[in-house]
Amino acid sequence: MGIDVTFWGVRGSLPCSSPEHVIYGGNTSCVELDLDGKIIVLDAGSGIRQLGDSLIQRGKTDFVLLLSHCHWDHICGFPFFFPIFKDNVSMDIYAASFPEQMCAKEVFETQMSAPFFPLPLHMVSSKIKFHDFECGDNFELYDETVKIITRPLLHPNGATGYRIEYKGKSIAYITDTEHTPREEDSNVLTLIHNCDLMIYDAMFSENEFEEHIGWGHSTWEEALRLAALGKVKKTALFHHSPSHTDEKMAHIDAEAKKKNPFAFAAKDGMKLTI
Repeated sequence: MGIDVTFWGVRGSLPCSSPEHVIYGGNTSCVELDLDGKIIVLDAGSGIRQLGDSLIQRGKTDFVLLLSHCHWDHICGFPFFFPIFKDNVSMDIYAASFPEQMCAKEVFETQMSAPFFPLPLHMVSSKIKFHDFECGDNFELYDETVKIITRPLLHPNGATGYRIEYKGKSIAYITDTEHTPREEDSNVLTLIHNCDLMIYDAMFSENEFEEHIGWGHSTWEEALRLAALGKVKKTALFHHSPSHTDEKMAHIDAEAKKKNPFAFAAKDGMKLTI
């Protein structure tokens, strides 16, 4: 009994398919949580295409998608998520609404419209329901068995961090956030407090961070600092930079493990149970 976690996409910004991105993978953000058969998907980056194939093979027809935000790398896989073309599939999509921006349904309708995509959203066969919420709201899923806590993150155009709680276990999903050096982010600390697994935006190293202030991303060193501060049990470094090759990622993974043996750089296809 627990939460099975599968990383289907761990890269940030855009998919990478070069020979230097084989070990850690090149698909953008998508993580699957299997809670005793109840499926929650975190983001719809390019990794969601392979997830869709897996869900069909496993006979899964009912699932929830939680979106951190609608920047391209987090939604680009959705039109290629084959379950949405199945008439026996039901899908609930949750996304925070941000002032003066399109809601998630409008974004997906635009994404799947000419000249970007040949088949419009209203023609898919599955039953899709969109749920808008205010960032900072809490809600429950699957007959109130799963608790979702949300908090705003520091990212251009806004982003949502999630804490998923189920049967005494907790996972924090915090991607696309920019820390402020020597300052604490109360929203992030709320999400990660004593959690069993923290999935954290580690796009940069500290020596890269200064050149990218304002981009809305954090570092693997900050991930480890937060893990210690929040008493996190396991830390997954996530949203890897496209410029970080397998060699660079292996170095980051090794350095992180020296400081925290329960930290690791996530890879496409990696699975673990919480």
